[in-house]
Order: sequence, then C-alpha cells, then structure tokens
Amino acid sequence: MKARQIDTEVARLEALRQYQILDTEPEEAYDNLAQLAALICETPISLVNFIDENRQWFKAKVGLDVSEMPRSVGLSYLCQERCNVVVVPDTLADEELANNLVVTGYPYIRFYAGVPLISPKGDILGTLCVIDQVPRQLSHKQVEALVALSRLVIDQLELRRHITEVSQITEKLNFPDITERRKTAEALRESEERWQLALHGNNDGIWDWNLKTNEVFFSTRWQEMLGYKDHEVSNGWDEWIQRIHPDERDSVLQAFQDHFAKKTPFYVFSYRVQCQDGSYKWILDRGQGLWDALGDIVRMVGSYTDITDRKQVEEELKRQNLRSQLFAEITLKIRESLQIDEILQTTVTEVQKLLQADRVLIFQLWPDGSGTVVQEAVLPGWPVILGKNLLDICFKEEYLERYRRGRVSAIEDIEVADIHPCHREFLHQFAIRANLVVPILVRDSIWGLLLAHQCAAPRQWNNFETELLQQLGNQIGIALSQAQLLEKETQQSQELARSNTELEQFAYIASHDLQEPLRMVTSYLQLLERRYKNQLDANADQFITYAVDGANRMQTLINDLLNYSRVSSRGQPFIPVDCSVVLEQAIANLQIAIADSRAVVTYDTLPEVMADATQLTQVFQNLIANAIKFCRHQQPRVHIGVGSGEWGVGSGEQRSRGAGGDEGAGGDEGAGEATVTSPSSPSSPSSPSSPSSPSSPSSPTQNEYLFWVCDNGIGLESQYAERIFIIFQRLHGRDKYPGTGIGLAICKKIIERHGGRIWVESKPGQGSTFYFTIPDRALKQW
Repeated sequence: MKARQIDTEVARLEALRQYQILDTEPEEAYDNLAQLAALICETPISLVNFIDENRQWFKAKVGLDVSEMPRSVGLSYLCQERCNVVVVPDTLADEELANNLVVTGYPYIRFYAGVPLISPKGDILGTLCVIDQVPRQLSHKQVEALVALSRLVIDQLELRRHITEVSQITEKLNFPDITERRKTAEALRESEERWQLALHGNNDGIWDWNLKTNEVFFSTRWQEMLGYKDHEVSNGWDEWIQRIHPDERDSVLQAFQDHFAKKTPFYVFSYRVQCQDGSYKWILDRGQGLWDALGDIVRMVGSYTDITDRKQVEEELKRQNLRSQLFAEITLKIRESLQIDEILQTTVTEVQKLLQADRVLIFQLWPDGSGTVVQEAVLPGWPVILGKNLLDICFKEEYLERYRRGRVSAIEDIEVADIHPCHREFLHQFAIRANLVVPILVRDSIWGLLLAHQCAAPRQWNNFETELLQQLGNQIGIALSQAQLLEKETQQSQELARSNTELEQFAYIASHDLQEPLRMVTSYLQLLERRYKNQLDANADQFITYAVDGANRMQTLINDLLNYSRVSSRGQPFIPVDCSVVLEQAIANLQIAIADSRAVVTYDTLPEVMADATQLTQVFQNLIANAIKFCRHQQPRVHIGVGSGEWGVGSGEQRSRGAGGDEGAGGDEGAGEATVTSPSSPSSPSSPSSPSSPSSPSSPTQNEYLFWVCDNGIGLESQYAERIFIIFQRLHGRDKYPGTGIGLAICKKIIERHGGRIWVESKPGQGSTFYFTIPDRALKQW
C-alpha cells in the first residue's frame, strides 16, 4: 500500500471512531433504514455496513444471519475503490467476482448494489447495500432512493456525534450549550427533509404500523395515491382493513399472520384497496416486522406500489390469450371434423367462462321469426331454456333484417332500456337483466344468434366482449357454411358412387346378356361363309365378310366392357405379389404378338407388392401390347423398369426377352436368345431402358413404387396425354391400328383401385413412357 493510501486509511478509521458507532446495540432508526432499503429495492437482504481495520460490521441487517465478516470478504471494496454507487446485476457474469467467497458460499450473492456512506468531510465509513441471490436490475428511481437513504444514515451518525459532543460539554460546564442544541435541531430538520425526499423519490406510499397502539402512519404519497386528504384518513388499523376489497381481505390478514409467525421472511401481497371515490386500485403491499427481545411483534414498516396499470395490462393479455385459445380450439374443430354440435357446445361453454356471464346460448332462427335454443351454458339458479322453441312477438321482420346486416345489440339494463314493453316482458320470463346479441350469418343469410345474458344485475358490455362475440359468430357461420358444403359434397359423392355402381352393374349385365345372341349371330354368319362362299355373287361374299368382321369386333368390345366393369366389382383381395412373376405371365400371354413383330422386351428385377395379381398382369399386358402395336416400320423395343422412395433406377438385374421367348442374346432381328445384363442408364427411345427422372408433377413419393413401360413407338402429342385414358377414346382409325379404345381405361381403373396413379410422357416420333405407381405401404396395411 502506498504512503498516501496509508494516510487516507488512517484518517478514515479515525473519522469512523469519532462516531462511536462500532459494536453498539441495534437502533430502531438504522433498522428502519435497512428495512426500507430492502422494500424499495425488493431484495431479501440489506445492510448498513461500517468498515474498520479488519472487518465489516453490520449496524443494521435484514435477511442475514451473521453480524460481521472479514474485510477481505465481500463486495464492499467496490464502493471504496470507485467512491460511487455500484450495481452488479449478476456476479457470475464477472470472472473476478464469480470467485469471491460470498458468491461461491453463504450468502451466495448473485446481485449487489451498494452506496458508499461518505461523511461530511469526505471519508468513506462503510456502505448501505442491498443483496439478492438471483440476478436482477434496479430502476433509476430505486437507485436514487437508495442514495437518499445513505444520506439518512450519515444524518443519524452526525446526530449521534452532535448529541455526544453536547453531552460531553454539558457535563464539563454543567449548563446547556445553546449553540450545540441549535446544531442538533438543524441536523434533525435536515434528516427529516432527506427522509421525505426518499419517500417522494420512491413514488410509493409508506406506512408504519405500531402494533402496541394499533396506529398506522401513512405517508402523503399513500394518501394521494388513493385520493384522500389528511383529515379523511385516520390512523386506525380497523379503518385501514375496511378499505381492502372484501374478496381479498381474509387473504391479506392471513398473510400478516404468516409473517408475524415468521413463516415468511417478508410480508408481500397484492390486492385491491378502495379509493376516496369508491373505485378500487390494485396495490403491491410489502412490509417487514420488528420483534422485541421476547419474540413479540411490535412494529411493521412497509410500502405500497400502485400496480393498477400493470394489472389491467395483465388482465388484457390474459383475456387475449384466452380468446386466442378459444379461437384456436374452435378453428381446430372446424378443420378436423366439422362436428357442429361439438363446435357450438364448446363456444357457449368457453364464452360463459371467459365473460363470466350467467348464461350464453345459441339460438337458431326459423323463417317465421321463431327459433330454437340449440346450445346453452348457464350457471346454477337461473332458468334453463335449452331445446325450447321460442317466439318473441315483438321480434318483427325489420329486426331480422337488421341482424342480417350485422347489427349487434347490447342492453346494459332492460329495466331502463329503450325497448318495446312486450320485448321486456319476454326477457323477464328468463330472468334476463342485461344481454349482448350478435348475428350468426351463413353466406349473407341469417342462421341464428349468439347471446350472452347477465341475470343477477345490470352489466356494461365492453368492446372486448362485443368483438369476441362478433368474431365467434363469424367463426360459427364459417363452420356452418363448410358443414353445409361438406354435406352437399357427401351427398353428391354418394350419388356418384351409387350411379357408378349401377352403371358397372348395367355394363356387366348388358354385356353378359349380349354374349349369347351375338355368339349365335357369329356362328350362323361363319356357317354362311363356309357353305355359300363363292356360290353367291361377289357382293354377297363381301357382305358376309363385313358381317363376320363386325360380329367379331362386337365380341371383342363386349369382352373389353366386361373386363372394365369387373375391375371394381369382381376384383380379388390384395395379397403379396411378385411383380417379376406377374410380368412373366403377361409376356407369355403376348408371345404370338411378340414373335410376329420380332419385339425385344427387357425388364428390371421387379419388387413384391400388395396387389390383385390378375389385374396387375392385365396392366402389364395392355401396356406392352400397345407398345408393340403402335410401333411403325421398325423393330419394337420395350423396357419395363421400377424405382422406389426418392427417385432412382430400380436395383437388380435387367432381362431381355426376344421374339422367340427363350432367354438368350437378342440380335438385330429380335429373334434371338435372351441375355442378362446389369441395369443400364437411360438410353435413346430407339433402345429403351430406364427412363430419366420424370418431368410430370406426379413424381413418386417415398411411400410408393414407380413402374414404367418405355417404348420406341410413334409417340403422341402432349394434349392427348389424358384423353387416351378415357374409355372409347381413340387417336387413330381402326383401319390403321385395331382396338376398342378401352385398354388404357382399364389400366387406369386398375391402378386407381390399387391406390396409385398412371400417366404418360411422350413426343411424336420419339416413343412413349407410361408410368404408374403402386403404394409400398400397402404391405403394412393389408
């Protein structure tokens, strides 16, 4: 320590000893200042701390069990070093302070605020500090109040020094010293002024309760806060208690008793207190008791803070949260199920709780002006009107029109409201004293009313309540409208399903009944052709040929219609199916067509799926047959591939089937032995392989297999990509490409029955790729 610092420390210690304060008994004045500091700063610990050579000695303390600590321990050195106010919001945020013994150990300081106690001569005698075990901040007014309280501590020290000096002089001279007495009086006056400054700077009301006399001192700020004048406030405890709102009075008294019994270190409670004009304000009341040597409570000092604005904000936020929760719940019910009864019941129940109304109901109107109470939430003791059909003879057509235009009716007291007497009489029978009514509109037509009733007393409806009911009325209207649309769509879907079933049944019966007469016509025509060919003239032979051809085409058409109608009505249950086996069967069924066209059919190793094996065979067979049929002036090449999950080429071997049907190496003519190769990358349409990623928006998801049949045929324009899947739709005449125009429609119907989709990507002269999907999740579902 440098010489100047040593000299300063010696002078400081000498100044401290002159006040003769160390190791003295507790004094009420200092205790009050410590308690007031804790109350103002809302901390559990406060200290009036004097620092001598080796220790910190606590003249007054709140919330601390020890009376002194070593000087080397603690945070008071910060005030000495800086000679100013020190506020540490969180000691753990400072690496140096985090290792201090009072941070790592008792009293586990996380927050510290200290003001140096500076004598009139500039010596730092100690600190007035507040401490908490959790991080926190102080407002500017709290810091100012703490500084003002530190000056009161110095005033008490000066007063003590003056009294001591006067006593010493009086003892020596044996007569009163008028000058010293004047100095003492002046010091007392300055102390009182600083005390009042602390009270006003805090902007709180201060009270001091003497439990022995049961008298309570209230500061001027406390009286101003509630609108009382001095002569309107007595110092009696009983009158004070009577100003507390009846709903909270018992709880406040219990909080006092808990503190008296030392169950709580502080008395802290928020409640409503009556103002001079009869209204109520919310206050935060804090206090600290003083006990005598026998352990009896003798005094309490505390403060009031007006928290009315804060409470109003909290209540508004609470209402907004409840309203948001209610809207979210109703919106969720609308999205999930559109169960109107459940939506309406939730509405009346939650609105009754939120508004604390005696009754909330939903009234459905009928064209004649009457209506029915379809939902109700009512408190016990009031008439229940759920399910009743009601008719208010005063409820004329003009009222309905006003509600249809969005009118809201809010009656605070029906006894004095400007309403028709017969309407007042109508409301009396249901014990209604005040009501709030909003319309429920469905597409500009009035469906009903949402009503809130107050039965016990008149009620003033505020904007929040009115807006709440209006918004809920709109939500109910939306739900009703969507429910009506859903019901209409359901009826249409049911009607469409019934119609489709009837059409399928008709197609099956009609085609089945046509089989026998057509078979007979065909047989006789063929008999005529065999017996009389070349015996009649050329025209007759041509006519017979036309008739036989037409009968054969009719037979094919009827068979195709039967197949189409049987997709849904005669389908087999889904079972695990090896697609490679299914494809082999389809190729076997097409051996003649493959051989005649010298077609080369290649395919990947295909997966197992849940499917109708017969129908899946038909899909592959129809698509391969089309690929062979619509290939002009070149050898048909067809490839069947598969992918799953994210887009990718199917794994496994790639097989090739030549015209002969035997496995071997396929030559240029397509009539060779089939060959086994690895899956190749996409190639040109003339040599189809696995296609590139489809550009169609119907790309596969991770829960389905994507199959494709790629050819090198004539292709088609993009505008016909959807038309070809419609029954009887053909792009070419029968003289160029035979067929009934039902094959792709059957494929589409089969794939949709399996829960998949089918589409085509093609360009004229560049071949086509037909895609279809089969869900792989079906393996888990069936």
